[in-house]
Amino acid sequence: MTMETGTMKNGRLSLKRGCVDSIDGTSARGAEAAVRPGRPHILSKYVGQTVLAIGAHPDDLELGIGGTLAKLTRAGANVTMAVVSIPNHLRSRREEAKKAAKILGCDIRLLTPNKCSRVEDMKTHELVGLMDELVREFKPAAMFTHCLANLHLDHKLVYDACMSSQRLRYFDLYCYSPTSCHSVNVAFHPQAFVDISDTFQIKMDAIRTHSSQFAARGLGTEHYKDAVTLYGRYIGVDYAEGLEIMRLRLT
Repeated sequence: MTMETGTMKNGRLSLKRGCVDSIDGTSARGAEAAVRPGRPHILSKYVGQTVLAIGAHPDDLELGIGGTLAKLTRAGANVTMAVVSIPNHLRSRREEAKKAAKILGCDIRLLTPNKCSRVEDMKTHELVGLMDELVREFKPAAMFTHCLANLHLDHKLVYDACMSSQRLRYFDLYCYSPTSCHSVNVAFHPQAFVDISDTFQIKMDAIRTHSSQFAARGLGTEHYKDAVTLYGRYIGVDYAEGLEIMRLRLT
């Protein structure tokens, strides 16, 4: 039998899955968890509620928090992935995004589905207006978006627009790690880590649906495994995704 726990250590919040002995006496991993009662996983606070995940382009959400989104949907949250723009290969990338969302168990909203564009093509008030519309429509309990530490201007613009949307209502707000089709060195300092050991393969399957960005360009996806393996080592699990906590209400 498994139990979800959330612990604080050295200023970092670990969202970790522990194991206890099964009912039939079979021993499982985690002797400490076997003798201490489990606590609800912090993500379980979103069960039955709406979670918005915002990405500048198709594939950003899968790269940054694919495992977390799959974990949320498995737990019973209603997750909508909102994709702001499609820069190129309109038809193929639109279909890749829909397929990946299905793999993760999420709904998807393409905000500009009928034309190729970049976020930077929009005026600031237009982008802020799009985020405001999402918040008003979905009334999310939580939002996940890009972090400011990004090399891509589109990602930074989406971050700014999501920060602005906080004025409309309260919701928990998290930022996921910088995303790129290449392995890049960008300073990112997450305070929370989500154990995605049980959804890692789902994340990788969703990433691979974006063949126009990887297989068609001769690019691999193994460095995403390397990244979540490193975060996993921080909290003693196989794979984890890191999050910056911008706003979080604990009750």
